[in-house]
Amino acid sequence: MGRSWVIAVIAGAVALLGLAGVARAELYAVEVRRIDQDLYKTSEGVYIQTRYCYVHAYGEKAVLKYEPYGYDNKLIFEDDDTCDVVKVFK
Repeated sequence: MGRSWVIAVIAGAVALLGLAGVARAELYAVEVRRIDQDLYKTSEGVYIQTRYCYVHAYGEKAVLKYEPYGYDNKLIFEDDDTCDVVKVFK
């Protein structure tokens, strides 16, 4: 069972949480591309600003752990590289 299986399980759990009526999910399966230093864009057009992130992603699958106003927001890549997330915006 590889990392892609874990991402699939997390994506399924997020979908189930949405069906259960939870106000907001904290984990999102995303596909990101680095467009500038500390700035990534998802395939859905959402921007993720990071802090000191040096991962050169070009369509790489990742998990976004995000809670508005949270202090432990992360972008977790398939190869286990992790970056701190400052904000998410459209």
